[in-house]
Amino acid sequence: MKKYLKFSSFGDDISVEKRETRHATSVQCVGNSKIKNQKLKIITVIIIFSVIQSFSYSVIGQASAARSRAESSQQAHEFSVYGGCGLSKLRYQLSLSGDKVNTSGGFGGDFGIGYTRFFVSNWGVHTGAGLGLYYAKASLDGANAITPNLTDSDLDNFDMHTALTGFNESQHAKFLNIPVMVQFQSGLEQGFYVLTGVKVGIPLGGEYQSSGARLTNSGFYPRLGNWATEQEFAGFGEFDSRDFDGALKFDVSLMFALEAGVKLGIGRGLSLYAGAYFDFGLNNAAHDNNMPFIAYRADNGSAFSTNSVVASLAEKANVMAIGIKVRLAYRM
Repeated sequence: MKKYLKFSSFGDDISVEKRETRHATSVQCVGNSKIKNQKLKIITVIIIFSVIQSFSYSVIGQASAARSRAESSQQAHEFSVYGGCGLSKLRYQLSLSGDKVNTSGGFGGDFGIGYTRFFVSNWGVHTGAGLGLYYAKASLDGANAITPNLTDSDLDNFDMHTALTGFNESQHAKFLNIPVMVQFQSGLEQGFYVLTGVKVGIPLGGEYQSSGARLTNSGFYPRLGNWATEQEFAGFGEFDSRDFDGALKFDVSLMFALEAGVKLGIGRGLSLYAGAYFDFGLNNAAHDNNMPFIAYRADNGSAFSTNSVVASLAEKANVMAIGIKVRLAYRM
């Protein structure tokens, strides 16, 4: 009886231990399941957050790129009108003897339209078409000019020597200027800008005028070894208050061009440029500078005239201009 009870007690103990083991195992499984569920939730939250973050960055990046493309598109093309004025000059030196031989410039201008193609926000290529106005003046007082190899009515050759007193000649020239320049600007809406490059000047016409001059002509005949000084009918002697004018021809001028100033945004797509410009001719723009100074008429020597000093007494002529310029531009 005692053995049975002990056996039963031992069996009960085993049953209790089995039940406790199963309960502990069940509790542990439940705990592990909860931990796994928590991990899954955390992983799911992280994945969702990453997806949202990536989508947000993508949207922001696309918006930024679209904004950049829009800004770039807005500044890709710029159309403008401009006007400038200042000092202009036909720069030349005269092959004359005398103490009072002076040349100077005068008021000139530059007006036209322009187009700028920007490849990036700061750099672009500028071109267009403009009217360039140039003015110059030559003052000759006490100067002496020689016109060789003239022929009189008797077919004798002579050299005309002319003493000039109070001789003032003005020259005017017009060119169609086509710029090919590079533009740099520090800002899209405002800042400073620089334009540099070349301009091709196509001559549109020119003229010269002289007035109130006294010319004293004398002719030397090399074959005869004689001077003619008083035959006014033949164009020799003293001639007062003579006025001359005529057309002045030029060749294509290649100019170095520089412009710099400030740019201000004044409205949607509108900008105002204000600056200074400088143009300098690199080649001889005179069409023909080997013409005789005295245009002599053998059939009526006293009816002589003068050609422009640019075409007869200048070795070369370069156009030059410096001034201020204002440009109104519209960006597309």
